[in-house]
Amino acid sequence: MSSCDRIESNSKKTMPSDLRPTILFSSFYERDLIADGLERLRGLGDVREVNRGRNLTRQELLEFLPGAHACVVADEKYDADLLDQVDDLALIAREGTGYDGVDIEAATARGILVTNAPAVHNATANQTIGLMIALVRRIIPCNRGVREGEWTQRGRWRCPDLTGMTLGIAGFGLTGREVAKRAIAMGMRVLAHNRSDVAEVAQSLGAQVASLDDLLASSDVVTVHIRHSTQTERMFDAAVFAKMKRGAYFLNVARGGLVDEAALVDALTRGHLAGAAIDVMSQEPPERDNPLLALDNLICTPHVGGETTTTVRKAFDMAVDQVCDCFEGKKPRQLVNPAAWERGRIHQLLR
Repeated sequence: MSSCDRIESNSKKTMPSDLRPTILFSSFYERDLIADGLERLRGLGDVREVNRGRNLTRQELLEFLPGAHACVVADEKYDADLLDQVDDLALIAREGTGYDGVDIEAATARGILVTNAPAVHNATANQTIGLMIALVRRIIPCNRGVREGEWTQRGRWRCPDLTGMTLGIAGFGLTGREVAKRAIAMGMRVLAHNRSDVAEVAQSLGAQVASLDDLLASSDVVTVHIRHSTQTERMFDAAVFAKMKRGAYFLNVARGGLVDEAALVDALTRGHLAGAAIDVMSQEPPERDNPLLALDNLICTPHVGGETTTTVRKAFDMAVDQVCDCFEGKKPRQLVNPAAWERGRIHQLLR
């Protein structure tokens, strides 16, 4: 029996106070996939459910967030100014791995706990490999050609083999490591770059650590798995693309803000890069006239890299677990700002 199951059956016995929290729930996951977790939330408190099929806008957050003690969120932006307007908020629980939309320093200063749900790295790695194969092997134009009666024109889609290619992985965390395992199994040479020391784990997987410049210059395919922050905003710009091998391929299944999209358009249009595959964009959803979407040598998917039926359930259940722990007075297991725990608003709420 989970924490929330106990709370639902006997809330006064397990809850450190008589508080029945108000929880804003802005997820746009399919409700049938997360029915069990949502029922646990409703057993814990009063759920303020808002489903727009997308991230909530700032105006919508300001409408629905006041009075909420916790929120289970997608990729909405929680900056210092917004947090100043929600005095009751004690917990922001992300239903995924990334939390770059939350100003962690501002949340910590206000005693607001922030948690994440790192349950999507395998799915994201699988999406990355799938996009890489589709891109390099030109699977999409091949499929289109067959449907247009061009079966015998196979030479038009001749392409290099991934086996023997060098894959450069920028960002060697959970997802990057899973990508490396899959690529090495395909016979690729793998270079890894990370801000912290990953030499030991890279060696154990069969990858080689490299500086970013060496990785860019040596890789046939470069894939990005770096956390988005003010320091990494538009990190992949014209200067970085110029350092890549002519005819190389570029993948981004991390965050759109990591890439200067105009520079990527230029590199693809000029042919410096042979192709790119992205699951994320700087503006989501993108405008219909975004120049990237007009390029034949680009594959784009709608930020679904980590979203499978399996990971949606797992990530949402993990987010609900964090809410349950918090309102039982327990330190959440996936707390990303532990410095906020001692000064956390949750302790005042539960007195």
